Amino acid sequence: MNAPVPGCGAVVGGLGEAGVLRVLERRFATVPAAGDWPEGTVGPGDDAAVVAAPDGRFVITTDAMAQDRDFRLRWPAEASRRGARADFAAGHATGWKAAAQNLSDVNAMGATPTGILLALTMPGRTPVAWVDGLAAGIAGAVRHLGARDCRVVGGDLGSDDRITLAITATGDLGGRPPVRRTLPRGVPADRPVDLVLCGHAGWSAAGLAVLDTPRAELLERLGAGGTGSSAAPAPGPGVHRLAALAAGRQWRPRPVLGSGRVAARAGALAMMDVSDGVLKDAGRLAAANGRRVELDPEWIRAEAAVLEPLARALGADAGDWVAAGGEDYGLLAVLPAGTPPPAGFRRIGRLLLGSPGAPDGVTGAPAGGGGWDHF
Repeated sequence: MNAPVPGCGAVVGGLGEAGVLRVLERRFATVPAAGDWPEGTVGPGDDAAVVAAPDGRFVITTDAMAQDRDFRLRWPAEASRRGARADFAAGHATGWKAAAQNLSDVNAMGATPTGILLALTMPGRTPVAWVDGLAAGIAGAVRHLGARDCRVVGGDLGSDDRITLAITATGDLGGRPPVRRTLPRGVPADRPVDLVLCGHAGWSAAGLAVLDTPRAELLERLGAGGTGSSAAPAPGPGVHRLAALAAGRQWRPRPVLGSGRVAARAGALAMMDVSDGVLKDAGRLAAANGRRVELDPEWIRAEAAVLEPLARALGADAGDWVAAGGEDYGLLAVLPAGTPPPAGFRRIGRLLLGSPGAPDGVTGAPAGGGGWDHF
């Protein structure tokens, strides 16, 4: 993570729109494809951009994020942090996640990310360091997640009482058909299919639990093994490392870009990214095909076992984090039954014909919440 711009004790109201644009453009110039505009295309600076569509189509997706609903300027676990560096770090986490969730959607269609547009509204009191961090986080996600053909193509700035941002991302299918949530028509309705996952589950939810815990309580819990008793055996440095790793996954989720193309080449019949939790999104995938989900309890137990020491310290259920926790941005894919999963994927269950065995259409998952819902 780069240092914030000099003089970043300022607020955006003192810079004006042109000054804010300079802060953003300085960071966006660092993405690998920033200076690579094909003949006939037009980058930022005009009323609208002109982007390439090599095979006559492009994938497009958008996600909005609202202050105190989808991101925080300060977390209870880091309440003691103040100043420009803290503002920069908060903006960086927001920008990274905003980019990652859109790049993940493009990946889930089997496409390669090619462009990002940013719409940002904020009050004049917003720290310049936060905006600088936001831009650095977007650029950092593009670079570190491997979206080497993706450039920032433009956007819009506005003023409001709270911060809201929306990113729109585009992608290129390279002449391939998209892989949708619905199974192809040729798949027999009574034929079981395997559900596989690229990526891990539960880490971002664990990070949310860490960051939402007031700092004094968090330190006490991590030092007392989750019992709240000073007489309890200390869990050792392992649980502190787990807490730090989980917080990092909440701040900087890491969808495996390119996994969509890998799954498509392996014969994936349907795909969907995991933004709202495996339980919720696997249920959506099943509902789109008139099926129900059978999750493998052994997969849930194996994933939860790694997080169990942290869950015990925080008084939470690691199985719930794995099954229902969102914002890990793994990739679900459906394969013909018995097909070996492609590299990076693991079998986590099946889609079966029949009426749902549970209200959400999922069996084999722990009882509890059903994933994230905006309303």
